[in-house]
Amino acid sequence: MSRFFLVICIIYANLIFAQESVWNKINGSNSELPNESIKCIAFDTTGASWIGTYMGGLAVLNNNSWKIYNTSNSELPHNYINAICIDNNNVKWVGTDGGGLAKLEGETWTIFKTSNSGLPSNVVMSVFCDKGIVWVGTYFGGLAKFDGENWKVFNDENSPLLSNKVVTITKDTNNILWLGTQGGGVASYDGNNWNVYTERNSKLASDYVYSIAVDEKNNKWIGTGGGGVAVFNDVYWISFNTNNSDLTDDNIRPILIDKKGYKWIGTYIGGVNMFDGESWKTYDFQNSVLPDDEITCFGYHNQTMYIGTERSGIITVQDTLQVKPTNLVEEITTVKATSIMFDDNKPLDEKPAIKADTTFMATATVSTNNSIVLVFDAADVYFDNKRLNKVLRSFKLLLNNREKIDETYKVLLLVYSTNFDVSPKKIQLTETQLKQLHASNVVYMEGESTFTEGIRKAFDILTQDYNSAGNNHVISATYKFIRDDETAKVVIKDNYDNNYIIFSLLAFETSSWKLEHKMRSMIPKGGGHYYSINEPGIKDNWSATAQLGFSIFRGDLDVNRSISIPGEIGFAINKQVLGTGILNGGIKAQFNFGGLKGSNDQGYSFENKYKEGCLNFQVILNNWINRNFRFEKFRPYAFAGIGFINYRVLLYDKDNVVIGGYGYDIPENANLNGSKPDKTKAETDLIFPLGLGVNYKLNSQFNIELEASSRYIASDRLDGVIRYKDDKYWFISLGITYLFNNKEFLSDILTR
Repeated sequence: MSRFFLVICIIYANLIFAQESVWNKINGSNSELPNESIKCIAFDTTGASWIGTYMGGLAVLNNNSWKIYNTSNSELPHNYINAICIDNNNVKWVGTDGGGLAKLEGETWTIFKTSNSGLPSNVVMSVFCDKGIVWVGTYFGGLAKFDGENWKVFNDENSPLLSNKVVTITKDTNNILWLGTQGGGVASYDGNNWNVYTERNSKLASDYVYSIAVDEKNNKWIGTGGGGVAVFNDVYWISFNTNNSDLTDDNIRPILIDKKGYKWIGTYIGGVNMFDGESWKTYDFQNSVLPDDEITCFGYHNQTMYIGTERSGIITVQDTLQVKPTNLVEEITTVKATSIMFDDNKPLDEKPAIKADTTFMATATVSTNNSIVLVFDAADVYFDNKRLNKVLRSFKLLLNNREKIDETYKVLLLVYSTNFDVSPKKIQLTETQLKQLHASNVVYMEGESTFTEGIRKAFDILTQDYNSAGNNHVISATYKFIRDDETAKVVIKDNYDNNYIIFSLLAFETSSWKLEHKMRSMIPKGGGHYYSINEPGIKDNWSATAQLGFSIFRGDLDVNRSISIPGEIGFAINKQVLGTGILNGGIKAQFNFGGLKGSNDQGYSFENKYKEGCLNFQVILNNWINRNFRFEKFRPYAFAGIGFINYRVLLYDKDNVVIGGYGYDIPENANLNGSKPDKTKAETDLIFPLGLGVNYKLNSQFNIELEASSRYIASDRLDGVIRYKDDKYWFISLGITYLFNNKEFLSDILTR
């Protein structure tokens, strides 16, 4: 009977989820939509849909009637719309991509720009309306708060914000503001206090955040660029990505949570993923009417989901999904991911088991044609082999860590030259170098070429034979300022818009922020990455540590009372000299002074005053070897080295009379009645330090360190007794470290 009931439950659950939703398209061919590149959707109090397009201005759909606002027929300052917010008074706030913030009240426009207001940038990426306050996220200008009269700006100079590119804004159920930034992670602000969460100090998988949605339990669902979805409940984190779930793409764009609690997740190349807490369903161009797998925005109104796409208009989905009868379904399905997500009884590093309901999943085709072209200038590297090796190593790090390429990828190199005297063919790569880059071929451009001509050739190679649904990527490296950046920008954007090819640039040895800004601006928003690589020099990555601790002695007089407090007072200077992404390595010079003591059951005791110095090599672990876990606040370290100890020691009998020692003038057979003799030359011995520790990051400049170390010494004189075994001693110490001139290594930049 129970089996029959179980079968009935399964059939009932499958029938509920087998219902087909009603899909419709809104595009330029069947409507008055002025442009099919959709960036935002909002709904006013009348139910009208306000649609922001990237080149066609603002479109309003109300009861099958269209009205268009653009720069030609209205005071709208720009036809490139990034964000729309409609406040409680039905006032529309429109963020533009260069024209500032536009306010539409009735038919009256008010324009806010940097020239006439406190708006910090005319490129507005996000707008959030909040009870008479308008929060404006800008590109390069940070966050702006506008109360109708006054402006207040928060940026990386006057607040804890790490990036001035604020691309998404929302509030949670506790009335706390949450910001997503490009490159600076997530920030929360309660009106007085800030919290910033990044890859380094939290479980956030990527510092590029494009969306934040809050569910009914106040969990924040955070969409990242390259790290999948991170869920945060103000204490614990969980991640959904292509490795541990049925998410189709780790590059997340919009996230929307509907009234039934379903999570709608838009991706860069993976269509729409819908998650109900147990199972994933994928909507893409292969299994639905969705014509474009690059999703830009969502809207939800009157049981209808609005899906904005990059180049195919809007898709509407009539919501026919019903709420699950949990008393039946939970008996036959796996535990909900959301119910075990933040279970306090589970270890923090235990991942929830996520099992897809195959009756609810759409099949997806894995791309077998991913293409990458690596481009560099022969004139940059021909006269400096170190530069060539650095370029090749950078490509290798990106391919293996950021791209995570496999057998489905086709990789080739393109070499051009901006110097007529340096033929590209002079750059000959070994089979080992090509194998490390997974490259099948090298293409050489004849004659003298510009940067634009080089990357145009790379794009042409890709478009000759490629799968538009795959990962198609041009990665270029340069050691010089790109003077033809404006023409290159046009080529890059055209290939991104029309051919779905993304572009990344590695800029080495750049120093001027103005030049960096010009090169960085060549990367389309969401269409690639810019890597500024200025590796540390001799003056960078130094730290100083002051420490205090106790010593433990083991030798001939170590039966009891062998701990000295304080047994160690010292300081250390550290210079970081290498970084691999997994660990950092440095040279550590350490200087200590203090005391050792001990006694035995017969009443004999000793007292040793010492000075020591050592030179160690120290490694700090950033990740586990498999990179699946990153140390943030706490980081373990280890060190080993060589040094010396300089000391004087006195040996006492049970009556506290000096009977021996080293470094003092002690007459034979003399009763000194406990008084200390005159000092002579101190003893010096070789030591071999070995230690483990952990540091806790207080902020960007200060760490606290807890350290345990031992000293191996080929001597038996530390306790004043030469008898059975060599002496040893240990330190347990607590220190505070100050870091200055911090700069990331190549591997740190390219492996996150």
